[in-house]
Amino acid sequence: MSDADSPYRAPRPGRSDTGDSKTWADDSKAWADTKDAHRLIAEALARLVAADPTIPPHPYLSRHLAHHAARGEVLDDAHVPLAVLPWESSANVRTLLRQSDAVSAARRQEWLEAWARIEPFIGGAGPDSRLTSLHLAHHAATRPRTPLDTSAARVSGSRITPLWSDWTAQDNVLAVSETRLESLTRTTTTDGRSLLVSGDNHGTIRMWEPHGVPAMAPLHTYGGAVQHLLPLPGDLLLSAGTDGSVRVWHLTRGQLLAEPVHRPGTWVSALTLFAAKDAPEVVLVAHSDGRLGALDPVTFRPVDTPLPSLDPAPALLSGVGLGGAEGMALAVAQGRRVRVWDPRRADGYTYEHEHEGAVRALVDLAAPGRYALCDDSGYIGFRDASTGRETAVAPAPPAGPVVALTALTVAGRAAVASGGSDHTLRVWDARTGAAIGGPLEGHTAPPVALTTLPGTSPGTSRELPAPTGQELLVSAGADHTLRRWKPGGPGVGAGRAVRRPVTTAALSGPGSTAGAPLIAVADESGTALWDTGTGRPIALPAGHAPVTAFASARVRGEPLLVTAHSDAGIQLWSLDRGAHAAPARLAGLLGHSLPVRSMAAFPHDERTLLVTGGADGTVRLWDLDRVCALACREDHLLSVRDVAVLDTARGPRIVSAGTDGTVRLWDPVTLRPVGAPLHCEQRVVNAVAAVPVDEPDGAELVASGGEDGTIRLWDPGTGRPVGRRLDIGDGPVAALAFFRTATGRPCLAATGPGGTIHLWDTDTGSHLLRIVTGSPLGALDALDARQPGGPHPEHPVLLAAGVAGVCVFDIRMEGR
Repeated sequence: MSDADSPYRAPRPGRSDTGDSKTWADDSKAWADTKDAHRLIAEALARLVAADPTIPPHPYLSRHLAHHAARGEVLDDAHVPLAVLPWESSANVRTLLRQSDAVSAARRQEWLEAWARIEPFIGGAGPDSRLTSLHLAHHAATRPRTPLDTSAARVSGSRITPLWSDWTAQDNVLAVSETRLESLTRTTTTDGRSLLVSGDNHGTIRMWEPHGVPAMAPLHTYGGAVQHLLPLPGDLLLSAGTDGSVRVWHLTRGQLLAEPVHRPGTWVSALTLFAAKDAPEVVLVAHSDGRLGALDPVTFRPVDTPLPSLDPAPALLSGVGLGGAEGMALAVAQGRRVRVWDPRRADGYTYEHEHEGAVRALVDLAAPGRYALCDDSGYIGFRDASTGRETAVAPAPPAGPVVALTALTVAGRAAVASGGSDHTLRVWDARTGAAIGGPLEGHTAPPVALTTLPGTSPGTSRELPAPTGQELLVSAGADHTLRRWKPGGPGVGAGRAVRRPVTTAALSGPGSTAGAPLIAVADESGTALWDTGTGRPIALPAGHAPVTAFASARVRGEPLLVTAHSDAGIQLWSLDRGAHAAPARLAGLLGHSLPVRSMAAFPHDERTLLVTGGADGTVRLWDLDRVCALACREDHLLSVRDVAVLDTARGPRIVSAGTDGTVRLWDPVTLRPVGAPLHCEQRVVNAVAAVPVDEPDGAELVASGGEDGTIRLWDPGTGRPVGRRLDIGDGPVAALAFFRTATGRPCLAATGPGGTIHLWDTDTGSHLLRIVTGSPLGALDALDARQPGGPHPEHPVLLAAGVAGVCVFDIRMEGR
């Protein structure tokens, strides 16, 4: 849109835009400053947005409206309407929200904040997928655990109606990488900008603005994983990794300047700066065979300088400042052994000590002569480089190795941040070892690298030195995300506490209130049943091990909930107890030696049967009427990942999927194999589902979801695949669910660690919809469109559960 065509352009000096005698000088009262100009532009643009979000707005609106609103300090839902967000193409709403926190704190930003949570993950999804995802994110953020409201207004164009949610995903994601991140650092350019720099497992280096927007084109090493990044003055950067090479880059020019080290067959284990007393600074490069070399940081030529001797093994290095003109000592870790080398001493190494686990990281502290380290046992310690004395030790984290460290300042105190294999970051006082604040939770895989950013003044992007401006912590995770945190507090943004990841969840069919579904949810803290009609929990009596799987059944007309537990036991519960009454335990089933991972109940020959698949590699069949075991098979190697029930012309067939990559069919009476195993060629098969065929004589197909990220359909009669592979494109398939739309269209839902629910038409193989949640999902469950009762009996109901919680919605694919 040109200035001449724009209905909101600024009046030009010396002429009237309205044809009257009004002049630029008169208009200047309304345009008091740049902020007011942007406010007026945003107000004019907002009036041009159609109320219907399915109508594409003018490209100028989708690219620039949010920017004008932020500059005018009116970044809110009124000035950036819902209808423009699915088409928003500037990819900067979350950036603008962070920069405008102080200005917009009192403004209504529910839809904007919901969009910011899913924006990094939405990728190239179409407008209907973007709108549907936004609708779900808004409901999850604004109406957690609220009763199902059948009169709630639908969002025009959304393919779902959210029914119930308990979702607490973090909103501190800076960026999402298509590849696994391996390294992270921060640099300051010659023009004063702070940039984040990351390296990945494909040899690519990327630069990011502090708010997560790419700063320039990526750099490609065409080598191995980039595991080390070392910024130098003059916009220079050193990179090194698994191909044994060290490369020199000019960041702002995007140029490779030199490759001073190239040692094929080895990998670089450490890259650091070091300056001995009365000696120039050098770059130290350690390789996996224990070879240590030094480079001049200006010419990048080898330097002949005294260096410590290393064992023929990978080494971690960290220079430790000794204060004043004393130069540095060098902390060296190889396996469990840590030594400190002081070039001032004739005898070299000053001391050494052994650790319980292999050392994972070393970091210099601001206090002279002090450093911190962590190891595989979970130990985080603080030591004096001169004496080797342990000055402080952090309390042991609750689980697993500590894999990353960085030094920072929190409220004027020297501190260290750690990243653990439990996916959690923690901050420790470097003087006392005490924890500063609570755990920082949100990553769904271990944080592999940490760095810091200077604080900023509220509402601006102006950097402030710590402690005036609180340093921010930035983490790169194996979950492919860059995240930003406020040390000592929750993640930047809304800062809601992250719930325990849901381990399993299921829809149990109509519950106690007007036929609304009951939701069974289990996490590390316990198990709950939620009535979506009232929004209230129904207590499940305590005293049992954590739940690993659910199934719902009906035995002689009585609704039952079946729970499998981490102690390998199975419990039966009656749900026929009236509104809000606790389920009554009926009986227990024993037989598995390891926990059950999946269950399915089904009627057969006037009985209700239960099939279970366990981590012990067995498939077991149970009679729920008589509460007894019927049969057991051990044909699968290793774990049974999922089970389902297939309806055929000859009656039901049990289907099981395993870690051995096979899908097997079983007779429900004898539990004998039916046909040969299906070798799916998907590595591990994580999920299976029965897929009916809309033909008079058509037998049901079997859908398998694999570790390779694909879904395949199989004809169980011939053992051959049907149609093409379906690829979810964001990691292994974790769960599958089949349902039919209100018009009878057969659909398959699939999800995985990317947090996106994919819907396919199984007749045509066409991809119908992407529902983006922004947090990994591990469970899907569906109630068929013809499920009796419920608020919308003509529509299928889908449940999705994972790291951030549970959400339930009905699906409306009509018109597609």
